[in-house]
Amino acid sequence: MKDHDAPLSPPSAGSDDFFDAASYSDWVRGTMQAMAGRLDAVSLFDSTISEPTEKLVSLIHDAVSPRMTSRYVSVFVGGNRYVVDAVCARYGEDPSRLTLTTGVTSALRMIFQALVPRGHRVLIERPRFDLLETLASGAGAVVDDLPRMAPDFRVDLDQLAARLTPRTRLVVLTSLHNPTGARLTAQDVVAIAKLADQVNAMVVVDEIYADFARDALDVPTARLAPNVISVNSLTKVFGLFALKCGWIAADPAILERIHACIPEGDVGVSKLSHAVAAHVLESTSVFDAHWRGIMAETTPVMCRHAEAMIADGLIAGAVPEAGCLYFPRIVGVDDTRALARSLWREEGVIVAPGEFFGLRGHIRLGFAGKAKTLDRGLSRLHEGLRKRR
Repeated sequence: MKDHDAPLSPPSAGSDDFFDAASYSDWVRGTMQAMAGRLDAVSLFDSTISEPTEKLVSLIHDAVSPRMTSRYVSVFVGGNRYVVDAVCARYGEDPSRLTLTTGVTSALRMIFQALVPRGHRVLIERPRFDLLETLASGAGAVVDDLPRMAPDFRVDLDQLAARLTPRTRLVVLTSLHNPTGARLTAQDVVAIAKLADQVNAMVVVDEIYADFARDALDVPTARLAPNVISVNSLTKVFGLFALKCGWIAADPAILERIHACIPEGDVGVSKLSHAVAAHVLESTSVFDAHWRGIMAETTPVMCRHAEAMIADGLIAGAVPEAGCLYFPRIVGVDDTRALARSLWREEGVIVAPGEFFGLRGHIRLGFAGKAKTLDRGLSRLHEGLRKRR
């Protein structure tokens, strides 16, 4: 497991200040700046498939040459109709149950604004992506925690029932779970929705990583119960964050409530971006092949290193069956922010501390990049944990 890279450059003074960031987003911005000044650095937190740039350029060229694509249509009323049709075809939805957005963030902002009166409560999974809490609080909601406990990070129905209140308006979950990669089954969602319905609450499932588990999806999540809403985009699995294309899927009555509160819809939707997105969604086999190819290379690398570190007693927790996220517990370590800072300074490797997701003692690893870089970074991680045994 010894890393045979060239010697690491000496850390510069103050180069680990970004670990003091108050939010995950601020931390990510800090890591990007720090890595730009350290050429030997390896990131192990990336959670987005690398952009299929060549495929995207080719698709855009075909779409606008010699004339503008027929998918270049108004998005003012109902969004780009070709995107709507393609999303429905891929995910088994119906146009009456779909609203297009610039992404999951804007979709969630609209949902919180429309469906949660100020001062009412939102129950959000923990550990969690901190943006969920930021958006809910920004809409004036009171945020309560719904623990998802190691090692499997399932939703405990008894805990859910105990935390629901008459003022709970939404239960917010992710599947695949960010940061652990755990998947909600259809049975899970149905049971959760049934409990939420007892207090007249709805369930929101952020499915931005769900396509990684497409082979296990039988029924669209938003169709499992009338009080379930799902949100998704082309950002993570497709790696097409530049297109800013997302959507909300829900019962038409729920969408009517959102439209009534926000009649202008998502004003950031781009006519050009969604025209390109329509072509992507009509050619998903090409882009599915891209992410599947990457994961076929990186997943064995992640599993091999995880098994070795588990065997050495350094980490605990299995690599999820699908996806590009892994959230192992670091054996004998509670302050994982300090650990991550040390790994950066001494090993030149960046991991995301569990503190940013509300669960110290864990780190979030992402493995959606290049297999050789992943192998190098995980070797450094293993060596660094050995030194700190």
